[in-house]
Parts: sequence; structure tokens; C-alpha cells
Amino acid sequence: MGFTCYKFLLAFLPATLILYFLMRKFNRNTLAKCVIAAASALFYWFYGAVPFFILIGDCIINWFLSKLLQKDGKSTGKKVILALSIILNVGLLLYFKYFNFFAENVAAVRGAEFTAFDIIQPAAISYYTFQQIAWLVDSYRGETGKYTFPEYAAFIFFFPKIAMGPIILHDEFMGQLNDKKKFLPNAENLGTGFIWLSIGMAKKVMLEPMFAGCASFGFDPARIPLLSMSEAWACSIAYTIQLYLDFSGYCDIAAGVSKMFNFDLPVNFNSPYKAISIGDFWKRWHITLTRFLRKYIYFSLGGNRKGKVRTYINMLTIFVISGFWHGANWTFILWGTLHGVIMIIERICGKTLEKIPKGIRWAVTFIAVDIGWVLFNSHSIGEAGAFLQRMFQFGSLTPAAEFYNTVGLNSYAFITEHLNIAVPLLFIATLCGLVFTKNVYEKKYEPNFRTSIAVALMFAFSFLSLSDVATFIYFQF
Repeated sequence: MGFTCYKFLLAFLPATLILYFLMRKFNRNTLAKCVIAAASALFYWFYGAVPFFILIGDCIINWFLSKLLQKDGKSTGKKVILALSIILNVGLLLYFKYFNFFAENVAAVRGAEFTAFDIIQPAAISYYTFQQIAWLVDSYRGETGKYTFPEYAAFIFFFPKIAMGPIILHDEFMGQLNDKKKFLPNAENLGTGFIWLSIGMAKKVMLEPMFAGCASFGFDPARIPLLSMSEAWACSIAYTIQLYLDFSGYCDIAAGVSKMFNFDLPVNFNSPYKAISIGDFWKRWHITLTRFLRKYIYFSLGGNRKGKVRTYINMLTIFVISGFWHGANWTFILWGTLHGVIMIIERICGKTLEKIPKGIRWAVTFIAVDIGWVLFNSHSIGEAGAFLQRMFQFGSLTPAAEFYNTVGLNSYAFITEHLNIAVPLLFIATLCGLVFTKNVYEKKYEPNFRTSIAVALMFAFSFLSLSDVATFIYFQF
């Protein structure tokens, strides 16, 4: 069960809201926390029984380990427990998500045939593993406090963020869970939450499919050698837009649903295509992942305190980890490495880059991000190389008629005859919207008649289109 399905919108979400606030109203606060934990566990159950029991077992083990780490002092025994705890969590992640990757590469080096092992990858394991590691480290540092297991379970399982983040820290959630000011329904939060939910659904359900077909067309391995230069660039930009709408839509829905429960999630997506450098991009894209890598890995490696060379090595390390975190493929590792190398170049150049006009810096950054997404969306480095070759092989600047039919506009009779005009306008208008408009966190929505009508129509059209919606792209990570 995901956000964009009838079961969630018509049954799960309203039932959980009502039950949660009923418990709060009658001062059954422990039961209210249990409602959040149980409802979130039920939400995860729909991803499969085996992943569910893996998560439950993982959660219980980490809870007891954190109790050992919360004891006073920083003895050698506690350091050993922390190290073993991190090894356990990382080991589980490596086994379930990366075992076949390592086995395949070992077989390739040995020149042996490889048959993939049938290993179930638990949904969201990359997210909840990092969140539990953060909890363990903070417990070792004496920062987590004496929370109960229902509180911990609610923190780990909280359904708006369990599938695709954000990766939240305990102090961002526990305080809100126990804040008496947030115990009763808040009309403003319910309204704002529903608006964010509707906007997120519209991005995922109404806008993203327009670009998904074009991206699939271009990244089809059989099609890549036939792409013209213009088609290759158009398809790469289509995927760039599709991925934005996918992840941004999810973040809007997650933040909106949380808002309905009076929880404020940390901002995880802040108009990343407005970035004027790769460093700026990572302050806007998957912000909580960047924060985790910086706080728990980069600083632990020494950060920028041990000289320039060590700083550059540390920067490259966290970007390689970031790439590998996204998926078990060399393309992700190369994607992370690309971003890390550009970040190092930006750091070396420093203020020299600031003298370049912002418009040029934006254009260069966007192109670099777009090229990176080619690696991100390719099944192999060879496939990515072939696609990039088509992007920079000068040839026809006019896409074939077949290309125009892949964009989700050919169902409109009055546009069909002018797709060569309508498709470029759609791309330009969408990019302008992503770059020049405010995101949901920057806007203040007034509760007036016009807003109500607009949101109602947006939700209605999105709701009626739910049956044709694929899963979120970022869900696979």
C-alpha cells in the first residue's frame, strides 16, 4: 500500500487520523503512540510479510542495543557495543541489498558464470537502517533520553516517511510526539496538510506521466543507438523532470500527511533545480541523506580538519557512499563519484566561481545534473556511455514523429496535430515552473474560496487517475 492508492486515501489515512486523535482527546497518550506505531506497522505489512518481520526483528534488537548504549559513561565496552551494532545494521543492509552485486562482480573477476541468489530486499531498508544507526550513535552520545518502546517504534515506523524518507533524527520527532500543544486536531494543519497532499498527488499522478513515456522511450537499450542528438537530450531532460516530480511529489505527500497529525517533518526537497552549483544542489536534493552522511560519516572521518587532501578524500568518500546507497550498480557509484569530483573542483576554485554570472552557473549545474541522471537511470555503464555518446554526436536537431507520440499529450485531439509545438512548450513551461516558482514550503496558503476550489479540483483529477499510476521511482532505493 502506497500513498497513491484508494486503500490509503479512503480507509487507512482517515481511520488512523480519527483513532489517533480520539486517543489524544481522552488522554490515552500511550495508546495514541501505540496507534501511530501499529498503524505504521500495518502500512509496512503491505510491502510483504517477510520484510515486515525483518523490520520488526531489526527494530527490537536495535532497541535493546540502544538501552545498553544509554548507560552512563563512554567505556570501552560501550564502544565495542556501538561498533558491533553498526556492523550488524550495515551487514544486514549489505546482505539484503548488495549480496548479489558483490557475488556477480567476484564471479566476473574469476571468469565464472553467475546466477543471482533469490534474496528478498526489504522495502525501505536503506532508509530505516540509516535512521537506526543515527539512533544508536546518538544513544552512545547520551542524546536520546529515556524513551519507551512504543515511542521508539513510532519513530522508526512512522508511515509517512518509512518508505522513502526523510531520514529523521530522534530530536525532530520525539519532542513533537510528546508536545501537548499537538495532541488535538488543528484545522490549519489539516488544511495545509491536505493542500500539500493534493499538490504531491498532482505532481505524481497528473504531471509525471507526461514525461515518463518519453524517458522510457529514450532509455530503452534497443532504442539508444537510434536516438538523434535532439532526442537524446530531450529524453534525458524528460527523465530529469520525471525524477523531480516523483521525489518532490512523494515529499509533498509525506509532509502533508504528517502535517495532518501535527508533525513537521524536516524539509527533504527544496527546489534543487534552482541550484547554481553542485554543492547548492545537495543542499536542496535529499537534504536529510546529505545531513546523515555529513554528521555521521564525514565528520567521523575528520571532516575538513586534517588538511586539504584529506578533506577531498572525505568528500569523495561520502559521495561514493551516497551513490552506492542508492543502488547496487556501478552506475550509481559512478554517479556519486561524478558529483563528488565536481564538489571538489568547486571547493578548489572557491571564490573564482562566484565571479561567473549566476545564469551561466545555473545552466552548467543543470547540465551536469542532467548528465548525472543519465548514469542514474542506466542499467550499465556501457548503456550510459552509449546514451551520452548520442547526446554529443552532432546530427539531426529535429526529433522523429515517433518521439512526440511518447509525451503524454497525444490523448488531446486539439493538440495532436501540433505536437511539434506543444511538446517543446510543455518542457519549457514545466522547467520554468520548477525553477522560478516557490515550492510548497515557501508558500503561505490562504483558506479562501479560490484556494478551496483549486485544491478540490486538483485532488479530484488526481484521485480519478490513480489506477494508472506506477510506484515511486525512489521507492526502489
